[in-house]
Amino acid sequence: MAPHAIRKSTLRAVWAVCVGSLVASAALAPQAIAPNAAHAAETSCISSVGTYILSPASTNPAKKRTLSKYMDWGPKVGESSFFDTQLTAQIPGTSKLFTAPNGVIYEISASDRDAPLKAYKDNTATGGSLLTPVKSYKPDWSTAKRVWSNGKRIFVIDADNTVNVFEQTAPATGDGAISLITTLPRSNRLTEVLNAEDVWMVGSVIYTLSTDGTIAHQTYLETTDSAGAVKPTLGASVTDATGLNDVTQAWSPGPGAINTLSLTDDPNTTGRISKYTTGPFTGIKDEVRTGILGDVMADTASCLADPDPGVPPYFGTPSANEDGLPTAQEPSDTTTPEPSNTVTGKFTLGNGQPAAGLQVTVTAADVVAGSDSAAGAKEPVVGSVTTAADGTWSLTLPSALPEAVQKAMDENRGALNLNATATGTTSSGVSVLGVDALVAVPPKPATLRAAGTEETAAIAEAIDDGHSVPMLPNTVDDAAATDPTPEQEKRTLAAQTEADPKATDEKTPMWQSDRGALAADYNPYLAGGKDVSAEKITTRDSGSCSTLRFKKASKIKYTVVGEAHAFWDAKASFEYDDTMNSTIDIAVNSNGDWKVGGSKQVSHETGVSTGYTNKGPAYARQYQVPIEYIKYKHQRICSGTVRATWYTIEAGRYKVPSGGSVGKIGKDVSSKDGLTPYRNSPRSHRAKVEPGTYFQLSRKKSSKFGNAVNFMGVALGVTTGYDKNHKQKILAGNRTSAAHLIWGKNGPVSSKPGVFYSF
Repeated sequence: MAPHAIRKSTLRAVWAVCVGSLVASAALAPQAIAPNAAHAAETSCISSVGTYILSPASTNPAKKRTLSKYMDWGPKVGESSFFDTQLTAQIPGTSKLFTAPNGVIYEISASDRDAPLKAYKDNTATGGSLLTPVKSYKPDWSTAKRVWSNGKRIFVIDADNTVNVFEQTAPATGDGAISLITTLPRSNRLTEVLNAEDVWMVGSVIYTLSTDGTIAHQTYLETTDSAGAVKPTLGASVTDATGLNDVTQAWSPGPGAINTLSLTDDPNTTGRISKYTTGPFTGIKDEVRTGILGDVMADTASCLADPDPGVPPYFGTPSANEDGLPTAQEPSDTTTPEPSNTVTGKFTLGNGQPAAGLQVTVTAADVVAGSDSAAGAKEPVVGSVTTAADGTWSLTLPSALPEAVQKAMDENRGALNLNATATGTTSSGVSVLGVDALVAVPPKPATLRAAGTEETAAIAEAIDDGHSVPMLPNTVDDAAATDPTPEQEKRTLAAQTEADPKATDEKTPMWQSDRGALAADYNPYLAGGKDVSAEKITTRDSGSCSTLRFKKASKIKYTVVGEAHAFWDAKASFEYDDTMNSTIDIAVNSNGDWKVGGSKQVSHETGVSTGYTNKGPAYARQYQVPIEYIKYKHQRICSGTVRATWYTIEAGRYKVPSGGSVGKIGKDVSSKDGLTPYRNSPRSHRAKVEPGTYFQLSRKKSSKFGNAVNFMGVALGVTTGYDKNHKQKILAGNRTSAAHLIWGKNGPVSSKPGVFYSF
């Protein structure tokens, strides 16, 4: 089992648990503890060890913590994995856990006076509960500094640094009697244990992790005197390793193996599990998985075996139901949106009813970068139109665009980013505003057209119009749109998602505050305490009007643009070469908070090739590229009068920061791979990749990556277009004992899967 310890560091949960499965000898001379009957009877070693992760404690003690079960597959081999079984349980936020071999888990309760210590059994291997109640005990260890167990023995460091040793008479089941049998004598050897950052046990060997990154071990010995009293001793300390920087926890899945957990300030690399073998101490895999936070507790085995390389890692029954699956082929649907000079949209009241008779002005978004001068910079108008009775509008762009607009479109590989705005006044006199960001792909002149080329098809996928946009109160001013302070930004959902090493699959929230979390009952249609969502709206534009843009702030942020997956006997690649090809959300602030709606196509030459190639097996990571984001202030001015003021956050260009990376590997997403997610997928989404061949997505769009970037406390989503320069790819190995299986997130891999996963 694995360790957990109470510690002062806020980066680490407070319990350290140690494991093994051995009992005391009754000899008169000092002896290492011999295996108990249950393990002595074992005739074979195991190649996969259950490991438990208890989520970090919250500042709110009433909030429960989640216990998740993982499997450490191949603990002593380089081709190992650490996969999520997706089995969980909840425990009170004031409780602490430690584990013992044989799937026994103990809870120390600070709130249950009648049962301060409870034993549970992990019965998930036979279809039961992760925390099956076994027995309640009276010992109260809620103030203990550290607790660990090797099954037969439980070690408890009290508040005064006394180390008491308890016996569990039924270590295989956890339902025996627990009684105090001895206390470790004070010594320099014990001081090393007391001062350790982490402690764990394999058989009769106690391991310690020091704050300086040193791992050492001592042998725990017991003798009995003539009266039958147990006399414990600790052997001399032996150093196994030094200089393990950033390591905050360590544990052993079994004899001869040590795992470590490292924490860093980078959410993309923190929570990294590394694997070592002992005798001598040797690194076998520097990164088994990342994104693991919380207390780690392992069901330490008495003997470890290498896994069968012909069997994909699994938990439960290995059958994957491969019968009749097709061989993966590239999407057969080659139809793409046709380039068009017509763009469409719809404006509504806040309650969804149509907003008729509003003047809509459509401007080119990429021509001017904004200005800090009092005059601002004018956005070129490409047309105007009035909403119909049902709130819809349709505009045919001129066949010959202004030179500056045409240049911006050409530099964006033929995609034209547009803004459509409508101003109005409600029946009670409240100013309202509608802003829609959309993408058009006008046809190229016949002399420049390369009909049917892959580039033309790929860029046509960028078309994004026809949105329905509500008219919102236009009450924002410069004071309400100031940049958030660092403390305010930390409280936002965007910042918390960015800092979380676990990648989220959640959609980007439509409404966000850049100063914290919005209330559950947030109503954006309140103005002066009144809900104006159902009030009739009349247009506000009149006379000679123009839209000015002012650049307020900018920052380069690494942005998720894709991911790739390879589970067993496979390699993963994600390529994002030569050009940008992503559609990124735009956020609009007209009432003091930010609404995500509409998008901007970012497509241009980067001059670099980036991504990762042939990573794996047991590898799945996101990929990020640096993009400059800009905060703009906009004003709609008619005949010298300001009719509307609003702010936007928009993606600019691919831009490498000084000394920064052209792209970097992002968060671990391997929880989407494996047998359990495969079984939960629709059968129609599945396919197999023949041994020694590859499959790739190089057409259509990817899935939308929600919360792909955080800019000043506002999260934006991103969709990437697959083409010859942008691919998700898997290369299957040559093993034939099992199929290399994949499945699409959004649909069959031969249609529009978005991304695909691996087993």
